Amino acid sequence: NEVLLEEEDYEALRASIDEYKNFDQIALAQKLEKHELLEFRRIAAHLYKLNKRYAESVQISKLDKMYKDAIDTAAESRSEQVVEELVRFFVSISDEEAFCAATYSCYDLVRPDLVLELAWRYNFTEVAMPFMVQYMSELHDKVRELDDRTKEKTVA
Repeated sequence: NEVLLEEEDYEALRASIDEYKNFDQIALAQKLEKHELLEFRRIAAHLYKLNKRYAESVQISKLDKMYKDAIDTAAESRSEQVVEELVRFFVSISDEEAFCAATYSCYDLVRPDLVLELAWRYNFTEVAMPFMVQYMSELHDKVRELDDRTKEKTVA
C-alpha cells in the first residue's frame, strides 16, 4: 500500500484495500485524509466507513463536498445522530438538493419533526414535502391497521 501511495495510484490502492484486510487501516486512513489528491481522501473516508467510524468518514466527505458519499455513509451507519448532523449541515450551507437527497436516502433514520422544523425555519418546505407526504401516508396506514385490529378484537 505504501508503494501505491508513493506512486499516487489511487485505483490500485483502492483495489488493494478492498482485497486485502491485514494492515492497519486506521493508520492508513489518517495518512490519506490529509492527502492533496481528492481520490486519496475518498479512500480515507472509505477506510473509516469499513471500520464503522462513520462520523469521521462523513466529515471527510463533507469537507471535500462529496455529498453523495456522505449521504451513503450516513445511511449505512444506521445512526440517527450521524444523519441528523448531516441534514443540519446541508441546511447550514443552504443546499436544498442535498437536504432532499439525505431525507430520502436516510428516510427511516430522520425524525419527521426535525425535517419539518428545518424546512419551516430555513424555507426548505418545497423540498421537504416529498418526505412529509410519504411519512404522513405511512403514519395513516399504521393508524388504520391498528384501528382495524382493535375493531376485530372488539367484535370478537
